[in-house]
Amino acid sequence: MRLVLTSSGIANKSIEDELRSIIGCDLNGLNMLFCTTASNYEGGDMNDWLIKDIETFKNLGFKIDICDINGIGIDNLLPRFEAADVLFFEGGNTQWLRKCIKDSGLESHLRRLLETRVWIGASAGSCVLCPTLCNSCQDLYDETLEGYPIDGLDIVDFQFMPHFNNEFFPSITRENIENASKDLKDEDGKKLYVVDDNGALFLNNDDFKIISEGEWFEI
Repeated sequence: MRLVLTSSGIANKSIEDELRSIIGCDLNGLNMLFCTTASNYEGGDMNDWLIKDIETFKNLGFKIDICDINGIGIDNLLPRFEAADVLFFEGGNTQWLRKCIKDSGLESHLRRLLETRVWIGASAGSCVLCPTLCNSCQDLYDETLEGYPIDGLDIVDFQFMPHFNNEFFPSITRENIENASKDLKDEDGKKLYVVDDNGALFLNNDDFKIISEGEWFEI
């Protein structure tokens, strides 16, 4: 299974180079399913960096299928995922994305799809892979929605926190995370990786590494 968990997409050359390595072939002409669902929840300023991410991937040579999985039946949705070489899940609201993955029926197909495809997540698109979405650390993002799923996809066995020291996420500081992680470790016993917007976590089967041109830490 090949996973790329980013805070802010392909933010620098180091992440781009490792992406090329994990994909293992020329990016030009590869098919990408670009899921906008998490960002569609709020819209507004999110459209700026959504457009930027689309432009980044187009400049890398990907052929992009833009898809919002909300409200699309699995019979129509699945062929688009199966046609893709790379699945990119944009950032936004993590719990909304989780709900749509569940409601669409996509969840039951994901592990099979990821046997032969690369998942790239940005922010929410990375966090949704974790065991839980509501915990003492994740709640620092203040996006909890009553009645929405609190379980993650449990594709990875750790928690991932993006946007470390980002001015738009004032609660995501080292002090706050270290205090909150005490409850996380007691309740869930999960390892925690925290990256800023210049970092990404790469999983290539058993090979694990963090690529960063900024700051990151683990607990």
